[in-house]
Amino acid sequence: MELKDYAGALLETLRQRTPLVQCIVNTVVQQFAANVLLASGASPAMIDHEADAADFAEIADGLLINFGTPTSHQYLSADGAIDTFAQSGKPWVLDPVGFGISGHRTSRIMRALNSGPAIVRGNASEIIGLAQQSGSARGTDSTHSVDDALAAAASLAQAGIVAAVSGESDAIVFADDSATHTVTITGGSPYMPSVIGTGCSLGALAAAYAATAAHTRQTQDLSPRVRTGMAAAAAHLHFTSAAQAAHTQASGPGTFAAHFLDGLHAVGPDDLARIETAWTTGGTA
Repeated sequence: MELKDYAGALLETLRQRTPLVQCIVNTVVQQFAANVLLASGASPAMIDHEADAADFAEIADGLLINFGTPTSHQYLSADGAIDTFAQSGKPWVLDPVGFGISGHRTSRIMRALNSGPAIVRGNASEIIGLAQQSGSARGTDSTHSVDDALAAAASLAQAGIVAAVSGESDAIVFADDSATHTVTITGGSPYMPSVIGTGCSLGALAAAYAATAAHTRQTQDLSPRVRTGMAAAAAHLHFTSAAQAAHTQASGPGTFAAHFLDGLHAVGPDDLARIETAWTTGGTA
């Protein structure tokens, strides 16, 4: 099977299972992220208070941790939810928004990274900062290209984490026992950077796909890291296909956002197969 065959199977399974995704995410994007999950076929739960986050994580299928606008209770709820997922072995996603903005934020993101996310999804500057354990972020904007971040993404992959780097093209980097693999996905829409929450919502969708991968017959024989890499790639293909369809109908960022949600809902396996991708393999894991 090829990547697009796996992605199509994952999409069909996601819509059959409707994975429940717990999102501890910044307040600016909560509604948009929830709508993205619903439109795509998943079920969102924006449970982020320390009193119930850990307990809810026991029933959630997927988890996104995103410290875009962190509060003290979100930090505590993230600790509890991460611990629950770690104990159960369920995959979760870390979005290191603004890594390097402040010492406290950087410390908290590194603490989450060291707790073993299955996927880290961020822009090039965030991925470079994580790999180097340093950073000089400018809000949610990247000052590096995706190509600049490939070596950093590979170092995360070799540590057992799928690294998903977003930009004008996206790169998903993961490793198996013998090599490091890079999937490059090209497409989307230039309107996406003008709609708040597209990147954060992609992390939520990646969590939904990661939760689905273990229950998809076609991915059962893959190693956990490769299976998760396929899940991350499928989420990016889903996003890219919806964005391209929305761009043809939109007159600006506002109408794009509405058409994008429609596109996420309408995407099928054949649409994923039409997205431009490249797969390269090199080095040792």
